[in-house]
Amino acid sequence: MSDDRRWFVMLLTVGTLLQAATAVARPMASYRALQIGMEPSSLGLVAAAFAIAPVVFALSIGRWIDRRGELPFLLGAGMVLAAVCSALALAGSAAALLALISVLGLSQLVFVVANQTLIGSRSLAASYDSRFGLLAFVASLGQLIGPAAAGLIAASGTPEGTSQALVFGAVLALASVPLIGWLWRHDPGPAVPHPPPTAEPQRVLSILRTPGMLPAMAASMTVLATMDVMVVYLPALGEERGLGVATVGALLAVRAGASMASRLLLGHLIGWLGRDRLMIGSLVVAATSVVALAFLPVPMMFAVMIVAGVTLGVCQPMTLAWVAARAVAGTRGTAMSLRLLGNRVGQLVIPLLAGSMAAVTGTAGVFVAAAMTVALSAAVVAGNRQGR
Repeated sequence: MSDDRRWFVMLLTVGTLLQAATAVARPMASYRALQIGMEPSSLGLVAAAFAIAPVVFALSIGRWIDRRGELPFLLGAGMVLAAVCSALALAGSAAALLALISVLGLSQLVFVVANQTLIGSRSLAASYDSRFGLLAFVASLGQLIGPAAAGLIAASGTPEGTSQALVFGAVLALASVPLIGWLWRHDPGPAVPHPPPTAEPQRVLSILRTPGMLPAMAASMTVLATMDVMVVYLPALGEERGLGVATVGALLAVRAGASMASRLLLGHLIGWLGRDRLMIGSLVVAATSVVALAFLPVPMMFAVMIVAGVTLGVCQPMTLAWVAARAVAGTRGTAMSLRLLGNRVGQLVIPLLAGSMAAVTGTAGVFVAAAMTVALSAAVVAGNRQGR
């Protein structure tokens, strides 16, 4: 194995561990919220807390990463994530829980931007589709490992089980720290040398004016927010239907596994269907499957979750490759952060709206609302095909 490939594989391993730790913390935080007396209709606050700090700091983080390098931020994010998972295991009030979820969201933003920028700068443009597809694949792998393992650890449904699962998440995050140290020591440097960034950062409007950027952001935002709604509200839907923690964890793991398969085969899917057709078709089918999830019996929920996982899974790496290929050298972190800022705005607004709907229509209405946003983004992408 070449040094470049070994380094890339280690980066993917770090991404897997950090994504798994986050995927443990988020559903377990929902269970912790219910255990400390928060109402199901207020779980939208849990999702919004995860997004609010990244909304404030996303662009600044991207510019700091552009100027100071990715690896120091990746290391810090791994350490903070481990500390937050440990603290969530002890959270006893809604205020403390929401504050910790906010820090969790910020640390997740930092490691995601750092990972994406590392791949964009350490890879040749010709390998973007495959490498970003693999990065999205390991994100799904982490999201499969995390909920499945956490569901088994917390299968008793007791506060003690939830705490044990969160400690497991802390261990996963802590395991990434020595690996990040190895990446730092063996950093190959940029694949294509570029001049240092200028004193004036790239203007946000110039990024947004890039052809196809706004439709790509709309698709990415609604898909990620819908995935968040599923993670946050599936426990509530499960409690309404009498599903155990392990069953809910298995459903989330099935979705992640299906996303893994679609991302691993992304290059073949693009070659077969074309980018526009694949993106639009996936969004339409995803919207349909999310609605069906709220009303079908348990055995069919697993089948529909597979469809949702496949269709939701292809969008993120496609928009990642789009942004990375068109970002100006030395400002890739800023462009990635802008994309993630759009994602976080969706994660902030859509779950809050979903929470308001839950109080009126029940948990099923949340899934219907999320599906409507995905369908709307499909229409936006379809209406801007010439720009893509």
